[in-house]
Amino acid sequence: MTLALAGPGCAHAGKTPAKDSPAKKAAGAPPAAKKKVAKKPAPQQTAKKTPPAKKKAKSAAAGPLKLDPDNVLVRKLQSKELKAQRGKKESFIQRQNRFTRWVDDAHDRCYRWMDNAVRRVDTRWLAEDAPYDPELSTFKLRIMAREGGRSREKDFDFKVRFRADMAMPGLERKLHLYLDNAGRDELPGLDPMKQESDTRLGLRTMLRTVHDSQLEVGGGLRWREANPVVYTALEWRWQREDESGGRLCLNPRGVYYSDEGFGQQITLSWTKPVGERKLFQIRTAERSSEGLDGVEFEQSFRFAWLRSGRGRGWVAQASVFPHLTSSDWVWDDSLLNITWRDALYRKWIYYTITPQIQFPKEDRYQARPSIRIGLEILFGGKIGDLM
Repeated sequence: MTLALAGPGCAHAGKTPAKDSPAKKAAGAPPAAKKKVAKKPAPQQTAKKTPPAKKKAKSAAAGPLKLDPDNVLVRKLQSKELKAQRGKKESFIQRQNRFTRWVDDAHDRCYRWMDNAVRRVDTRWLAEDAPYDPELSTFKLRIMAREGGRSREKDFDFKVRFRADMAMPGLERKLHLYLDNAGRDELPGLDPMKQESDTRLGLRTMLRTVHDSQLEVGGGLRWREANPVVYTALEWRWQREDESGGRLCLNPRGVYYSDEGFGQQITLSWTKPVGERKLFQIRTAERSSEGLDGVEFEQSFRFAWLRSGRGRGWVAQASVFPHLTSSDWVWDDSLLNITWRDALYRKWIYYTITPQIQFPKEDRYQARPSIRIGLEILFGGKIGDLM
């Protein structure tokens, strides 16, 4: 049996051991076992520990830890944004399998990578000890294909639109960097396949908000035929609810290009609910610039049947596009179309189907039917409203 040595609290610790007699010593009795004493570590061997207060202060001043894209707060914000796009109740594809799980994982990784890439650039504007409140960027890809159309156009056409709205709170809280080819200078009701596709890279910021209005200023570069063109833009958005429940919106925009000079565009719309999930809209728009001959106009009437969820349903549109040159009016085009948009997969892939008929001037106003199919893929953010 093995016995453990007891400490001071042991039962026999207080007894005094008997002294050995001379006879026992003479008989060569073994000496009593020496009590082992634990050695205290030498002062130089003691581990140096940083006091908790100093350690906490040191980590708080470490900028890279706080600005790391893998920061817990950043990942939490990204996960919340991705979770908002995970709903599948309203989507066409609801069944889950190995392929859809792979698609979800690829979408998540792609969004986090793009958002973190923007943040790495943004944090370079900050000092190491500066506080940083992260914001999320959003990205959108739109693919369109059209069959049919005008006689001078291809029987089949294909276009890709993209937009990146990059938050830069490290540079300036209200400053956003954007990269797109969305055709901002065209009339809103024009066939999207006809809108210009010049790539733009610029900055925009909201200056103020007064009585349901906001003023934005921006500028940057526009690539036209591979040549960069400098531009600045000023835009004002104002809206007001009337007593009948309608909403009146006014959106004037002015722009200056280093190669074309000044241009302007004004859009006025009135939207009114006419039933449960039904909207009627009248929209008038015009645009002109130093590079255009005269003034282009649009008059559109739109009717929407909305489904549950955001951005889903039918929209019917009838538009005319006259053109004023000097004192002469020219009827450029007329069109009728109806668009169906719905969620294809979760809340980040949407599809649109638009049968359309046009009566263009170059075809002597003869009917030119076409059909357009589109796909919109969202990386963060929400789908736009139908109206």
